[in-house]
Amino acid sequence: MKKVLLLICIFYLGVNSSNAQVGYAYRVGFKDKVGSLTFADSLQFLSQRALDRRARQGIALDSTDLPVVQAYIDSVELVSNSIKLHNKSKWMNQIVIITRDSLKRIDIENLSCVTRVELVAEYTNYNPKTLDKPIGLSAKKFPEVQSIPANKTAGDPAFYGVAYQQISMMNGDYLHDQGFWGEDMHIAVLDAPFKGYNSYVAFDSVNNDGRILSTYNFIKDTAYILGYNYDHGTNVLGTMAGDHPNTYVGTAPKASYHLFLTEDISSEKPIEEDNWVSAAEVADSAGVDIINSSLGYTDFVKPTYSYNYATHLDGNTTMIARAANIASDKGMFLAIAQGNAGNSAWHWMYTPGDADSVYSVGMVNGSGDWGGSGYGPNADSQIKPDGMAMGSSANIIGGPGIPVVSSGSSFACPILAGSAACLWQALPNLTEGQLRALIHSVSDRFTSPNNTHGYGIPNFQLAYNVALGTDEFENQDKQEIDVYPNPAQGEVKIRVKQDMLPYDVQFLDLSGRVVFKESGINTFNYRNSYIQNLPKGTYVIQLKAKNNKMAQSKLIIE
Repeated sequence: MKKVLLLICIFYLGVNSSNAQVGYAYRVGFKDKVGSLTFADSLQFLSQRALDRRARQGIALDSTDLPVVQAYIDSVELVSNSIKLHNKSKWMNQIVIITRDSLKRIDIENLSCVTRVELVAEYTNYNPKTLDKPIGLSAKKFPEVQSIPANKTAGDPAFYGVAYQQISMMNGDYLHDQGFWGEDMHIAVLDAPFKGYNSYVAFDSVNNDGRILSTYNFIKDTAYILGYNYDHGTNVLGTMAGDHPNTYVGTAPKASYHLFLTEDISSEKPIEEDNWVSAAEVADSAGVDIINSSLGYTDFVKPTYSYNYATHLDGNTTMIARAANIASDKGMFLAIAQGNAGNSAWHWMYTPGDADSVYSVGMVNGSGDWGGSGYGPNADSQIKPDGMAMGSSANIIGGPGIPVVSSGSSFACPILAGSAACLWQALPNLTEGQLRALIHSVSDRFTSPNNTHGYGIPNFQLAYNVALGTDEFENQDKQEIDVYPNPAQGEVKIRVKQDMLPYDVQFLDLSGRVVFKESGINTFNYRNSYIQNLPKGTYVIQLKAKNNKMAQSKLIIE
């Protein structure tokens, strides 16, 4: 009798478990790629545009470009009795599958091709097409949107409308004056929902021109990114793609865009990093030039998955930071929001803003003062943020498609990314590393970065002129610094005015690496013969006087 009752109990437990429709998402890593496609099949997993970007920057294909072995995927799906293959990552050589049975983890771990299995999400009521309903938003990442005050006036010139101050702060409008509006630059926006992107008047241009190249919802595995009553992704997109003259014009209004929904606003689970990695890989395969991501992670629903600064935020430990670095290695410029936690107990940046090779962006207000974005450096002492843009009381496109005021590094990041896209359009032969170093070098705190501003606010007019050898900054400061001969061979001379003495000097190559430095120079006419040890090319000479006065000049070594 007891045996019968036990069987009945087991039966009802099984029924209840089935009715609950639980879902367990497992990240499964593989040991190798033996049996994958080869580099000869590259057009099956990379677009011609992606291959062209690599060729232009001298980037060779490597094992991370090869797809995950299909036979390995099939084995995991079989033994796990999976109900869905959620995503796969060739960069990390892993997949995420979803199963109803948590005990299947053991069967997955026993496969000889598997190296690790991690639970990255649990769903109490999982439907392959509809995830749990949202239970609230993460306030730390998504600031409240406020209406424009009644006394707000349009900026000058009127063409940019209320968006003028945030672009003119960086001289991004100068690039527009030179004819660079982002044409043929492809930008992937990895973000939260994009409500209204297809209907707001500010997006008429990008929609009518067919410059929304693709959309994808990496949470639900569908191209449909609408259906959410939330528009953070739309706000971000508008700062770049907005094109409503005399009302609102963004920083890259003629660029083309991929809109990728990776952030599940219902809760924080590690699977969101998998969504982000998948989106970055799709962006790479599509030949994207710039990734903008106004997302960041530290805390998850289960504290055991959360990150701490010292252990995890060293620029190359979290999975999302490692993926961001790989994306940079593939030749894409990554603009990553630094987060808004500068005034909280956790005052650091979020990941992947800590990543070694991304350009992380903090926020300032209209006067250039720090706006409360996350602190740097990362745990490996690398300067973060990389730069700043206007994010405190920034103007964005809100619902129903009209300009509103909001604050957050979420908006500083794309404002800067759009101008970076226009600069790269103007200087297409730069590698990603050269572009990032150039933007660093023309920022207002480059010679004295700090933990809140990093290298500071970039000057895109100066960047353009430095790269073309028509540096107006250098011409204006001839009375402070004179470099000759230029181009130089064997020796270069630097002449300064008396109020620059004493000063420190450093030479940087175009990757931003310091190749020579000397301190305490106390002569008006300084000679340097170390340049004979340097390869031919273009360098930046930077001087900092004891009174904190600064000057810089370009030097060509022949």
